[in-house]
Amino acid sequence: MRCSWLAVMLCLYATLAAAQYKWIDNAGRVGFGDKPPPGAHDIEPLGGYVKGTPVDALSELPYELQRAVKLFPVTLYTMDKCKGCDLGRALLKSRSVPFTERTIASGDDAQALKKLTGSDQLPAFQVGSQTMTGFSSASWNEALDLAGYPHDVPLPARWSWPAPKPLTEPKLPEPAAAGAAAPADANKDQ
Repeated sequence: MRCSWLAVMLCLYATLAAAQYKWIDNAGRVGFGDKPPPGAHDIEPLGGYVKGTPVDALSELPYELQRAVKLFPVTLYTMDKCKGCDLGRALLKSRSVPFTERTIASGDDAQALKKLTGSDQLPAFQVGSQTMTGFSSASWNEALDLAGYPHDVPLPARWSWPAPKPLTEPKLPEPAAAGAAAPADANKDQ
């Protein structure tokens, strides 16, 4: 008897969990589902996952890791052909630490890095508001431990680190002025 009651409750909850909208149909009945029928009114979105929308990757992390990421986000500042940068990236990945990587590829990036860290040394590593320059596995591990990043917590199977992005946005060329003088040949016939 208990099993059949449990099965009925699970089916009911599964149906409600899949519902994304609530509406009233033409006959005045309340309906739930992922797509209101034609002619429905008083349509109310119920939230939940909508097929096709991206899933927040951080919401799938174990709780202790979510908490550390929220309170002390990690940012790694790197550049191409930098052995310390490669070692730092490998350390973070081996500890399953979600991090943002920002690359230094231009003079503007270098100036922004110096403003952020007070140094132009790479790699630079930021945990919350604490910033370190140069790679030191002992210092980096200590900072991660103090921030509450756990050891040996596996990331979800679908997890992937975001692609590195430049520290500053590239400047776009200025558009030509609208009132620029016409070429001399255009005014010849006048």
